[in-house]
Amino acid sequence: MREAIIQAATTEIRYRGLKFSIRDVTARLGMSTKTLYQYFSSKDALISAVIQQSIEEMRATERRIREDETLSLTDKLRQSLVILPGSMAFKDLRMLNELRIGYPEAWEYADKYMREGWDGIRLLTEEGIQSGKIRPFNFELFVQMYIGSIYQLTEHVLASRYDGLSFQEALNGIVDILLNGITEGKGGC
Repeated sequence: MREAIIQAATTEIRYRGLKFSIRDVTARLGMSTKTLYQYFSSKDALISAVIQQSIEEMRATERRIREDETLSLTDKLRQSLVILPGSMAFKDLRMLNELRIGYPEAWEYADKYMREGWDGIRLLTEEGIQSGKIRPFNFELFVQMYIGSIYQLTEHVLASRYDGLSFQEALNGIVDILLNGITEGKGGC
């Protein structure tokens, strides 16, 4: 039952964003709110469970990417850096901001993953540096730039220049700049 509730909440998030209600979930499942509250003490706890499941999904996807022998090292790195949970892709940056502001327990899980879930990326970059395909760089600085870019966008999401920008578009742009820089070729400007 717990899994069915999480899946129903995921569907509601896809359709309504984080403004869904517990009644929306219970109506989707044909159950009472009392039954749902036997499994989740609050909407925040339910959203936290959705986030936790999404994080596990992203970790599994990252593992599959790392183990895929048909991908080049740079493709593995790029794909690993732009993974979003397929079941609950954020429609736009506003939704991520709503999570941060309105659901602190769920945000804590997402934030912890953002700050600590770098082991796979670290392995790929070390392999790239050892093989000469990636130049040596400060990995911790790279991580902070990645996280900082995403968080900066979510904090200023109401600015018109980001309005309508999907989270996937923003993430692709950030990763492109981080991996390729802003100049053409190796010679720079």
